[in-house]
Order: sequence, then C-alpha cells, then structure tokens
Amino acid sequence: MTPSQPPANWGNDEISTFFDDARSNEYATFANYQGEIRRLVDIDAWCRKAIDGLNHSNDWFASFFLFRAHSNFLAACRMTWSGQIPECYAMLRSCLENALYGLYLARNPNSRETWLQRHDSDAHRRKVKVEFKIRTMLELAKSVDTKEGDVAELLYDRTIDYGAHPNELALMQVLKIDERAEHVEFKMIYLEGGSIQHRLALKTTAQVGVCSLSLFRSIYKHRFDILGVTGAIDHIKNGL
Repeated sequence: MTPSQPPANWGNDEISTFFDDARSNEYATFANYQGEIRRLVDIDAWCRKAIDGLNHSNDWFASFFLFRAHSNFLAACRMTWSGQIPECYAMLRSCLENALYGLYLARNPNSRETWLQRHDSDAHRRKVKVEFKIRTMLELAKSVDTKEGDVAELLYDRTIDYGAHPNELALMQVLKIDERAEHVEFKMIYLEGGSIQHRLALKTTAQVGVCSLSLFRSIYKHRFDILGVTGAIDHIKNGL
C-alpha cells in the first residue's frame, strides 16, 4: 500500500472523504500561495535545526516544550493549508503556550516540580492553576524581551478571538448567510480556500511560528547564534 493507493473502502464514509477534500485544499494552497508556503517551510526547517542543536544543553527541560511547539506548528500548518481556519487557531494557541511554558520553566527551574506534580492531588492541581497563568507568562516574556513579549500577547489574543475559543469572530469568519424571499439559509464552511480569512490564517501561522521560535531564542541565545537560527529568525520576520 502506497500513498497513491488508499486502503480498501477508503472514501466510502464521510470522514475519509473529508480527508480527501482537505488534501485537495492542501495541494491548492501549496500551489497558489508559494510565498506564504516558502516562509512556513523556512520556519519549520529552522525549528528542526534548533532542535538538532540542543544536544547536551543545560536547559534540557525547556527543550520538551520546543518539541511540542514545533509539533503544534506543524498541525497548524496542515489545518491552515487545508482551510480549517478556526481549528488552526486552536493549534496556534497551543504552539504559543508551549513556548511560553518553556520560557517560564527555564527562568523558574524550581517550578518544574510543581508542574510535574499537577495530577498528584487536588491541592497540587490548584497550585499549578494559581502559578501557571498565561498572563503571568506573557508578562515574563515582556520582561525578557519587550517587543517579542508584546507580539506574543497580540498573537495569543488573536488566536483566542479567531478560533481557540468559540468567540464571535471564530464563528462569523466561516458562516455564510443566504437570504432569500422565502427563507434564510445558514452555511458553515468546514474547508475554506482563497479567502481573506484563509490568507490571514496563513500569515498568522507564520507569525506564531517565528514568535515561538524567538521565545526559545531567549532561552538558547548562544546556541541559536552559533547555529544561525538567530539570523534566520530576523530574516523570516521581514514582511511579517
């Protein structure tokens, strides 16, 4: 069985048919938005370069969150390319949160034990909820790098507005209303393509990806400089 030879009964149900439609959208996005795709490919490549260069790092614990942020970024790319617009913002929020958690725990190593003990008891769970507030982490990011922290906050709030929460903007960007004399028809778009909303999602995916990588640069500045990741980040940001 190869990618061009799906398994028996593939396409005989709504889910696998939806997957095929999503893949068709991915191909269309890849072909029609080459500039945006090139930037996303570059972000992914430098994430991988950063990950490969962290062997024997003293800040090994934060690297777990770099892995998770990268995985979230890839999931967001897949959803954005396929046109699952609100859904991609949920992944982008998770991408940013992993970067912020990584930065927070790198700067507060004594909090690792608190974070690891979250599920030990109700008291431990409450302790984590009190300490690990996203606004606390955003304020830390601003104290480390004011400009990058401000960008992280702007992007985080955008992900909440456009899909990470069931907010009005998340709904309205994929809702189409067809008003006729006899009735009003509401249509919900699961797979978008070529719209302003799609272009914004592609841009936001790149912005979140490079912002998250920048937050990890605050942890691994020396290594990022040596690996060329720092220069790449600055280059990728041009035009964003």
